[in-house]
Amino acid sequence: MKSFTLIELIFIIVIVGLLSIGAINAIPDNTLANNTNFLYNKILKKRANACAFEANMSKSDENESVCIVFTKQWINNDENYSSVKFKLSPRVSLSSSVLTVCFDYMGRPYDGAVDLDSFDNLLHKDVNITVSYNGAKKNIIIYPISGDVQIQ
Repeated sequence: MKSFTLIELIFIIVIVGLLSIGAINAIPDNTLANNTNFLYNKILKKRANACAFEANMSKSDENESVCIVFTKQWINNDENYSSVKFKLSPRVSLSSSVLTVCFDYMGRPYDGAVDLDSFDNLLHKDVNITVSYNGAKKNIIIYPISGDVQIQ
């Protein structure tokens, strides 16, 4: 009878282990890109919701559909009402120059609630949102007046 010796089996297991370590390290970590793209698309969705109808800001459910609060807890909780279940990674940190951004029916960004009568809180400077992961950073910028959104 021919069979493998214990030393031959251990040698094969070691080789397979080394190959798997190399394969795992070859897989790219897209956590930062995935979380940044998710947040970017969420901002675009809120802006599109605002452009779709002239929101009555006295109704909290409509206000929720056109506003975004840049905290991980709010963004993850907001996803409970979405058909897409994506949560920001616990290892990703998020910071923003403005805490809450709302959009009006023309897609213009506001600092907080929309006030179509006075435009007092209409944004006049860029909103910078920074997504950080393992020392790497990506920025999302919401431009004032136009409400255009861009990843940098």
